[in-house]
Amino acid sequence: MSFKEFLQSRSFWKHFLLANSVVALLVILGMVFLNFYTLHDSKVEVPDFKGIYISDLDKFVEGHDVSYEIVDSVYNMKKDKGTVIEQDPAPGSTVKEGRTIYLTVNAMLNQQVKMPDLVDLSLRQATSLLETYGLKVGAIRYREGLPPVMEQLYKGKRIASGTMVDKGSSIDLVAGLGDSKGLIPVPDLFGLTLPEARAILVSKSLLVGVVLQDATGRDTLSAQIYRQDPLPGAEGLYDGAPVNLWLTGSPEVLENEKNQTLENE
Repeated sequence: MSFKEFLQSRSFWKHFLLANSVVALLVILGMVFLNFYTLHDSKVEVPDFKGIYISDLDKFVEGHDVSYEIVDSVYNMKKDKGTVIEQDPAPGSTVKEGRTIYLTVNAMLNQQVKMPDLVDLSLRQATSLLETYGLKVGAIRYREGLPPVMEQLYKGKRIASGTMVDKGSSIDLVAGLGDSKGLIPVPDLFGLTLPEARAILVSKSLLVGVVLQDATGRDTLSAQIYRQDPLPGAEGLYDGAPVNLWLTGSPEVLENEKNQTLENE
């Protein structure tokens, strides 16, 4: 039988069709297996873990068809302790069923820092140093004695340098008044904007204290000062002392405050 006759024979076509059928079947079976193995089309939406407490995570993932793993712990004083603050993948992402979600949680314990030594520093230096350590100035009290900072207090008690305290804690200061020769005259800041007042206070080694705004003074760049404490002409302040300011965006408030000041003089 010639080759041409073989190609035209029933036996050839029978085996040819059988071979193609086997190949097609294997391809189909391979695709079905691959589809099952990779969980193709089995997708779930990543839930939002943020704000969930560690103790509630197991219950939270029930029914979400994902798992979780805590991979990092950080300290953020603005978030609740022991809660999730970051996750990967992000909430709302589409992932395969059973995907592991990697979580970063807020530490259970407060981060602590060493208390610096503020005694004999000026109030301005003490404030700057506290901020460097992640601490802040609380109440400032003055008493007779040599300036500048005489004592440092934490929760009403003296605290030695090197003592561990929670980051973000307030440290109260006791400053000496010194003699009248060392006091700085309080400048008149009436009508100035906050940036203008800050520049003047800094030039005189004073600090901006508490800034209060009325309903019209929300724009602190253009609002004007209509009241201050201590008042201009007061006995004076020592280096680094704060001056509290009141802001308004209303010309009427400025005018009324000015007239009231003139009446009291």
